[in-house]
Amino acid sequence: MGASQSSNHSAREESLEWGRSLQRHYNGDRHWASGRRSERPKLTPGQLEARRLELSNHRKQAIQADPDASADTVAYSDRPRRYLNFWGNDEHEKYPDLDVYYSSTKGFARRLVVQATDDALDDKRPRHWDHKKLTGNAPFVIRLAEICLDPFDIDRLAERIKKNRAFPRRILLTVVLKPVHFVLSAVLTLLLAWIIQILISVQVVTSPWTADGSVEPYEDYENVHWKWPRHAVNVLDQAPKHKEPQSDTHKLMIPKRLVVKGADGNWEAQDTKDLRDRNTGMLQPYIFLSFTRASYPADDSVLRPFFHSVGEAILEAENKARLPDEPLIKAFWVDTDCVSHESGQWAEDVNTICDAVRCARRVYILLPSDGKEDKRAWGERIWTLPEALLAAEKLRYYCVAPNWQTPVQAMSAKYTKVSLSDMRESFWPAQFYKALPGQGSSEDAISHLVDHYTNRTQLSELQLITYAVQALARLTMGKDIKGYEDKHLAYAAMGLLAYRLRPDEDDKSFQAIARLSLVNDSNELVERLLCLWPKPTPERGPMGLLSDIAEEDQYRTHLWDIHPLCSVVGIGDDDDDEPASTVVLDRCRGIPIRWKSFPRLSYARDMTGFRASLSQWIVYLGAWFFLAGFNLFGTVALLAFSRLGNETENETVTQAFDESNLQWSLLMVLLYMAVGWVISWFSPLAVRQLCNSGTKGVSCHLFGFEGTSTLYEIETKIYGNHHDRLSYAPSSTPFCKEMRHDSIRQGEEPDSEYWNRMRKELNVPDSHRLFTIVDTGSLSVSVIAAERPPVVALICGREGGMLRTVLCSWRFETNTLYREGVMRMRSSLEEIATPNDWLKISFASQGDVNRMRGLARKET
Repeated sequence: MGASQSSNHSAREESLEWGRSLQRHYNGDRHWASGRRSERPKLTPGQLEARRLELSNHRKQAIQADPDASADTVAYSDRPRRYLNFWGNDEHEKYPDLDVYYSSTKGFARRLVVQATDDALDDKRPRHWDHKKLTGNAPFVIRLAEICLDPFDIDRLAERIKKNRAFPRRILLTVVLKPVHFVLSAVLTLLLAWIIQILISVQVVTSPWTADGSVEPYEDYENVHWKWPRHAVNVLDQAPKHKEPQSDTHKLMIPKRLVVKGADGNWEAQDTKDLRDRNTGMLQPYIFLSFTRASYPADDSVLRPFFHSVGEAILEAENKARLPDEPLIKAFWVDTDCVSHESGQWAEDVNTICDAVRCARRVYILLPSDGKEDKRAWGERIWTLPEALLAAEKLRYYCVAPNWQTPVQAMSAKYTKVSLSDMRESFWPAQFYKALPGQGSSEDAISHLVDHYTNRTQLSELQLITYAVQALARLTMGKDIKGYEDKHLAYAAMGLLAYRLRPDEDDKSFQAIARLSLVNDSNELVERLLCLWPKPTPERGPMGLLSDIAEEDQYRTHLWDIHPLCSVVGIGDDDDDEPASTVVLDRCRGIPIRWKSFPRLSYARDMTGFRASLSQWIVYLGAWFFLAGFNLFGTVALLAFSRLGNETENETVTQAFDESNLQWSLLMVLLYMAVGWVISWFSPLAVRQLCNSGTKGVSCHLFGFEGTSTLYEIETKIYGNHHDRLSYAPSSTPFCKEMRHDSIRQGEEPDSEYWNRMRKELNVPDSHRLFTIVDTGSLSVSVIAAERPPVVALICGREGGMLRTVLCSWRFETNTLYREGVMRMRSSLEEIATPNDWLKISFASQGDVNRMRGLARKET
């Protein structure tokens, strides 16, 4: 009892400490973070409690503050979490609060600080990261050189006036501003340029340029997922308690039971092993009866005799129409008799219905009437679509009203021959393939499947499973579907493929589909799906993802257009309780995204040209004269100081160093300084020459900030000056489509209202923010919409001559990466990114996961 109370007290203290940590980091105060002044986010009490539930990972560790307290007083306890890093160390621990990133220098999780533009700072929507004003990080000597050369930023001012087309302003620019700018530039150069030489001469700063033209790779991203997957490609990679492989079935399964007439003349289900021909071992022919319980709502005890009479009537009609050389059909398959009611056997029987259809001589669809509603009710079942596809040209439908007391007579068995093409419009009307909200057109998945199984077209294995999953997912989402779980669509789709899954009651819908893809080697469906970026829809959970799996994504690309560069080796954790499924990836390359500040870049320059050589001579020669002048002045000062009050003791020195020599030495000091000062007049131009073309071999980084800005402001803050280094990527994100150059594969800078217009056109959710990502490896700028700032870019695929890069946020306590977006990058950047081993990735963003958890809490 005492130990239990002590444990509860400790848990209570940890819960209170965690609550204080959350309140402290969401109080909106300014503070120092990573050596810089930043501002914490501000949440209301309700939002703070929602964040607490989110961070609890939906695992409520309840403690009773008082044995007599009500359920409302139950507090949630938690503890500091540890992260097992790439090197297997977990020495650092922290409470979950703000979003985090993996610090490659520290080797553990650190709280995320994001730079933001002024407009972004005015956005008061809840954040889960610290934020600070966007500032530059260019070398001081470059900024000083630009102040001397261009104090008014005259070129940009002239461009603005030119766009404005105001004649008086042009006169003002030509007559007043340009002369004043020239005079001010000369004065500033005379007064300040020498500082550049002084700083370099005394090595206060090192020169920002280098003659080394080699490319510096992106910063390393080091992470690895240590936990066992729930399911793995290789059984040795699964948790030790899961010893069964994913599948070992690769053959046609003959139905275990058929309904035949017994010795007493009554219809009964018998094992098929007793129905085989004794001489040939062949199974006698049979027909397959397909129906939906929505049309025949009764217990099996009532349905069984009814369907026996239906089957007898159909068999008699079928045998009358047979050819003379065809054998009599004396058996039929029907759900009520041939599917076992034992749980384990039931799953196996249901999952092999497809094979019963394949082996049947004919497939009859039983309907209460020939009306549209009854046909629609049958078509809505997720099991009936595979049945119809596999039956192909041996389909019939038979209308028989449910009359449990009156046996069906043989003469009333008037069936109708029907083809898949005929069924397309009547059994699966347009609502099954209409566009989802936010999408323009939609793929008619069922028509593609019908054309494939009627030999009009030939789908690849990847296209087959893709269209099947989408069609079944939309059938499953129908409001009239009852009695099935979402994961059953994987078992229904399984009938169209070779390998079979071992049913897992704990699987979710996406996990089952992922397993189905893995065991059937279906052209890396899951890897391709990870690289796909679907159009925004109200539901972005697992079923929302599967229901438009065959659709074009926001880049107008289909699943089969993507070539994966990574491999899925596992699905979820053994203890994974995420509402959206996760996968374990191998072989993807990672690039960390820096948000807290711009990095200090290296400027590489070809020093063999005349201008470069002359610029170096100017900078370093001026620095040498200043340094020589300082050294000479120091020597003269020491000698002069030694003469004071020591004439008798230092007679030799005095003779050697008289007043005349002192004056000449001071003149030499002044001469050195004067020459250095004159040379320094040209140092701003020399610095600009050495740094303006700093593109070749420049260090590669991905960094971002919240909001959008002009290319001029971005480049000035990064490089210290503007030389048209950066440009908008022409096809990196969906925002690029209206800002591409007419003839050159390059993006054009849009007006300030462009981003808001595109946000509406692309149906960006209200919860998303705009973030700008700068890639110094390709000198490109891209704008993305995401709910959270991604902290790593994973190169997972290739499409259309570009890389597909998955942008992910991170939760350190579960070591899970959450897909926040997909961006395209240049192919040449692949080799300079860090290769990674196993990484755990969620197909849903953190926001989607939290919303799904909220729905789950409401349902329970």
